[in-house]
This record gives sequence, structure tokens and C-alpha cells, in this order.
Amino acid sequence: MSFDQTVIHFAAPTICGIKPANLFSVRRECFSAPEFTRWKKALAERGISADAVRSGRNSFLILVYNLHWLRKLLADSLVRSYMDGKGYGDCLTARETIVRLLGRLRVSSCFPHEVGIVLGYPVVDVMEFERCGGRNCKYCGCWKTYSDVESARCCQCKFKECSCLCRKWFDEGYPLSRIIEEYKKAVEAA
Repeated sequence: MSFDQTVIHFAAPTICGIKPANLFSVRRECFSAPEFTRWKKALAERGISADAVRSGRNSFLILVYNLHWLRKLLADSLVRSYMDGKGYGDCLTARETIVRLLGRLRVSSCFPHEVGIVLGYPVVDVMEFERCGGRNCKYCGCWKTYSDVESARCCQCKFKECSCLCRKWFDEGYPLSRIIEEYKKAVEAA
């Protein structure tokens, strides 16, 4: 998969507005700074942000996110309490939260589970994942679900379908704006 195909495939749910953020890894030899800069600019024109952080010697983590949506998520009192407990209490904006999270992704020897909040996973599932050490979930897909299995299944099916459709259209040569339009049409027709 090329760098462009990787971005469109893994970031499609955020690009199409059905998920607040996507995080994915790209091997160092596949990462292209000029292509990433081009993507970052194209996404910014649509209100989507993207950041890349080096993850070890052999890969980059790319976070694609809707800052407006994250502001709403982080305003929830349970989410705020959870994030405060993780050391984000002095982060006054969603952007400050992202900067702190990216720093933790860059230097932490263990994965910061609060990334699940940014990715839009239910706070209850994120907290239970930590409490149970990732064991005893009710359903495992994009995330380990401990609460509402039907909602998680439905949501994760939408993410997968979105990624597959967007990748197909991208491979057919559609520009980003048309991919987004085609996805909206497909959702309306369903």
C-alpha cells in the first residue's frame, strides 16, 4: 500500500466526518514528508488536522483529527475527569491536549490509553480496558468494548465500510473532495 493509500484508508472515517480521529502507523521507509505535508494541507482545507510523530526507529504514528469535534468530546464531565486523572488537567484547549498526547506517544515506553478518548471510543470502555488490562471485553473490533456491544459493532462496521469505499474511490482516481461527496451520497442512499 502506498503512503497515499494508507492515509486515505486509515483516515477515511475522520475525513468523512464519522469519527473524531484516527491513529495509524506507517513504516519509516513508506513515510514521505512531502506527501504528508500535501495531505496535511488538503485536510486542513476541510477542517481536519494531521500530525506525525516518530515512533521508535522504524515507524511514524499519524494522528488525523477533527479539532472541533475533540473540543466537544473533551467538554464532557466524565471525559474531563478521566483526562485530568491522566495528567491533562492543565490543558485548557483541545489543541493543548493533542500536543501533550503527541508528546506522550513520542516518548512513552507504554502506550497512553487516553488516546482512546481522542479516537472517540466511549470513556467507559477506555476506563474498563485499563482496569481489566485489556481482558474480558464483550466485543473486540477497532477497540475493546466493555459496555454497549451493539452500538460498537454498528459503529465499527461504518468505519470499515467508509475506509473500503474511500480507498476504492481513491484507487479509481477520485480527488479528496469527490471522495467525501461520494461517501455522503452513499450514506444518504442507504
